[in-house]
Amino acid sequence: MNNTILLYNQEITKDEDMLKPFADTGAILKFTSENSIPVAHFWTTPPTVILGLQDQRLKNIAGGMKRLEEKRYLYYVRNSGGLGVVTDEGILNFTLFLPNKNNITIDQAYEQMHQIMQKTFSDKIKTGEIVHSYCPGTYDLSIDGKKIAGISQRRSGNAVAIMAYISVTGNQKKRSQLMKDFYEISNYPLHKKITYPNIDIHCMTNLDEILNHPLTINQAKEQIIETLKLSGYQLNQNEFNIIRESLPYKDAYKQTMDDLIYKNQKLLSEEK
Repeated sequence: MNNTILLYNQEITKDEDMLKPFADTGAILKFTSENSIPVAHFWTTPPTVILGLQDQRLKNIAGGMKRLEEKRYLYYVRNSGGLGVVTDEGILNFTLFLPNKNNITIDQAYEQMHQIMQKTFSDKIKTGEIVHSYCPGTYDLSIDGKKIAGISQRRSGNAVAIMAYISVTGNQKKRSQLMKDFYEISNYPLHKKITYPNIDIHCMTNLDEILNHPLTINQAKEQIIETLKLSGYQLNQNEFNIIRESLPYKDAYKQTMDDLIYKNQKLLSEEK
């Protein structure tokens, strides 16, 4: 068994680069599927709201996006379902790409991320939907009933991407209030069967607050990396940069980016 895992650190600082992490996600999925090599992808952004495809069905999404602009948040729609999440300098986005998708059920993939989080930060981390959080889901991660992370996954070819947005530090109530305002302004989904969260700004928190000790993004990242090492992986921090320059990777990246650009041009036309 190949126990090497490739490490990819990404920091988005420019507005025009905001789609890159999800373009990379599509390309890494294809790479992992074709080469059976896992990848750990860490990324951070300036203040940004990442909308899900389901958010496009909001009746007054133009009004919601205007509020995000007023609060000086970037926003874009990702190429997967679900609802919106907030990411900024205090949020660590972590995606684990694993090969042999057919040997990992959906629940097993989610549970693998849950175990990584437990081993890294606290054995008190539980799974279960935090109904009044933004982007609630069955595999929300929480401590003492307070959500500290959300998980989603994408499956393509013979690979699975398990994606976590982790509230490490910062003003989580401000993030929650932003999303509460967004959904209240964007109210009334066009499809009556779709429900949107009634957000309680007190039901989410940060790891540093709930664990009661200082924690930076870099420290959180290094602790996750240490957990991966203890799980038997050997991390390679150099090879992935070479892979990203390969023609197959660039082709897959461009294909995903083109799809993202198309979806976001459609979103911006809604705003007008």
